[in-house]
Amino acid sequence: MEILALLWGVVIGTVFSTVGAAGGILAGFGHISLFGIASANTVKVMNQILVFISTTISVPNYWRQGRLIFILGGLLGIGSILGALIGSTLSYKYLTELKSYKFLFGLFTFVVAFKIFYDVFHKEKEKVKKIDKGIKESKDRKVKVISRSVREIKYSFLQEEHKFNPIYPLLAGFLVALISSALGVGGGFLLVPFMVSILKVPMYLVPGTSAFSILITSTVSIFNYINLGVNVDWRFIGFESIGVILGSFLGPYVSHFLGERKLRLVLGIILFGIGFKYIFI
Repeated sequence: MEILALLWGVVIGTVFSTVGAAGGILAGFGHISLFGIASANTVKVMNQILVFISTTISVPNYWRQGRLIFILGGLLGIGSILGALIGSTLSYKYLTELKSYKFLFGLFTFVVAFKIFYDVFHKEKEKVKKIDKGIKESKDRKVKVISRSVREIKYSFLQEEHKFNPIYPLLAGFLVALISSALGVGGGFLLVPFMVSILKVPMYLVPGTSAFSILITSTVSIFNYINLGVNVDWRFIGFESIGVILGSFLGPYVSHFLGERKLRLVLGIILFGIGFKYIFI
């Protein structure tokens, strides 16, 4: 069982380090269907511990690459604190049956699967190509905050100015954390469309900013679940964590060999299957 836990941790770490999300969903599938954990609350907190480990590895890498808007990730994280506390507390009290949890977990997984398919087949290719070209040609890829106030924050990236209202990420952080902490997932696939569609953040900066926010959310949620009395098998988590760390270093090589588009397509199919299983079977 320990060897299987380590190997599944490698899968989770590899996926999270290449795609930037779905680590919590794969962790949940493993804890429920592969390892037979019968307590919904235990599944939630163990999922988020693995998400926490994944983000502690990925966030410094994104920071070194200049792919993180620190002030935006911080605002999302600040907003998530209350959401994570409320979501985990309500889930601990009212979402205790594994059958009910699996159904809601399956619905969320279904939504994420369709979001992946949409990204794979309807991506704004020209916009992405333009950003990729700018990144290759520019020596200065760092995000620079130009101004900040309670109404507007301005920053520049690749010589272009962007701005957003700080109230929006605070509210989004709260809502995403409410859902993700209740289900024991990271919430990256909720944060990504918000940042891209509402805040108009360049996609190059989204994964790192999202991961930084998730790091804060998962930390608060984990401590609250444990404080409420949820039992955690720390020995088992230890083996999974070793696998996650190994997978996080393996991910970039897998991504280079297969390509991100193929990885996302395969992941979407897997998540669709998980969602179908938990909803209909």
